[in-house]
Amino acid sequence: MASAHRDVFGVLKRHGYTESRKIGEGSFGKALLVTDSEGMKLVCKMVDVSQASTRETQDAVKEGKLLGTLKHPYIVRYRESFIDSGWLSIVMDFCEGGDLTKQIEAAKRRRMPLSEDQVLRWYTQAILAIKYIHDRHVLHRDLKPSNFFLSKSGNVKMGDFGIAKVLASTMACARTQIGTPYYLSPEVCQEKPYTWPSDIWAMGCILYECCALRVPFEAANISGLVQKICRGPTPTVPPAYSDFVRQLCAEMLCRSARGRPTAEDILARPRIQGIVKIMLEEAQAGRLERVEVPTQSEAGSILKPEVPDGGQYVDHAGGYKTNDLVEYLSSTHRDWLPATVLNADGDGRIIIDLKPSTWLSKEEQAQKVRPRWKSPDLNSGGQHRPVHRSPSCPAPTPGRRVSESPGPAPSGQRGFSPGPGRLAPQNGSRAGTPSRVASPHIVVPRVEGCDARVVPKVPSSPLRRPCAAAGLAIAGQP
Repeated sequence: MASAHRDVFGVLKRHGYTESRKIGEGSFGKALLVTDSEGMKLVCKMVDVSQASTRETQDAVKEGKLLGTLKHPYIVRYRESFIDSGWLSIVMDFCEGGDLTKQIEAAKRRRMPLSEDQVLRWYTQAILAIKYIHDRHVLHRDLKPSNFFLSKSGNVKMGDFGIAKVLASTMACARTQIGTPYYLSPEVCQEKPYTWPSDIWAMGCILYECCALRVPFEAANISGLVQKICRGPTPTVPPAYSDFVRQLCAEMLCRSARGRPTAEDILARPRIQGIVKIMLEEAQAGRLERVEVPTQSEAGSILKPEVPDGGQYVDHAGGYKTNDLVEYLSSTHRDWLPATVLNADGDGRIIIDLKPSTWLSKEEQAQKVRPRWKSPDLNSGGQHRPVHRSPSCPAPTPGRRVSESPGPAPSGQRGFSPGPGRLAPQNGSRAGTPSRVASPHIVVPRVEGCDARVVPKVPSSPLRRPCAAAGLAIAGQP
């Protein structure tokens, strides 16, 4: 049986690199700190592809090149990839600050939580990166703290796009699946396709871990962990953090994939908008490297115009009641959509049918919720009149903040639409998530040739081809 040539030094030298030291190793291969001909420090991940077929090898090279097309200030830059002597080598930038796991462990040792400002800054940078790849129909599929790296200036960069799962048919890949799936979503645990909301669930787990300094779901074995992910109580962020952080984390850990916000939804929130604006101001003042912030064109598409005095509809915010007919400003559709208030609490927050798992604060209402208006009435001199309540609409059952288990959407509720922006599918785009979710059926499969139960493999969808070389999923590929 063929195996990769062990002369790693010779492989690197032929491509202009010199090995400095080993920084990681696993069943897939190794990660080396290398220097190029100009003395620049880089990371080279070397994956053993000696037992792969010609087709798989070609796909590996193709998908390795795909990584090089992802250029974003909060994504680790991939320089090049090549195959030599049975090794697939992927060369990428080196991040001097380690990863988020290192920061979490340091906070544990100090017995001091990470500050909310720091957590939200890293989180905002990560969500900007998530939006970038989702807009390009790419899924990360392996989000966890150890895959977010810190640059010299302390900014977070997303990397390691599932490189350990280079070839799904090799035993090396099967072995990488044996571990604790702390960040797998409920739908993936039930062997449903990995979709955009699956990345959002993983980001919710990471946000919780940064605040609580522990993973949200733990168990003595994988089977028990899968049960907790799918059916156990959802933990809440410690009370030392703001209601905004606690609510945001709860929304991302909604067990119904349809109930989770998209990256664009998250970036539209006033608190996150403020952080993006601060980063841009710091860059303009020269306190951040230019490469470490979104470009002006990108920022323009993220930042929304400010509304004076707390919001254009501040007079209505906090005054809505159940069954009130309103309009909601959708950041996805960039338009006002008709909606109905499903629930209201004593603090003035509301839940609407367009976002049944999200409590809208008074601040958000002032920006994005307004009374629904009738057409001009001739008897009223052509003036618009607000419609506050539909007398024929019965009071609904109060909505839950976090769904306890996946289930079909209630009648009249909008289902989760196809793409990251929740737009209707176009020719060549990825298929949408089914509008109905089956009752939970938790399966912990076995890897062929291995006695232990392992992490559930992610089934592929007919219109979604997994990228063999990087654990990515790209829509619209034949």
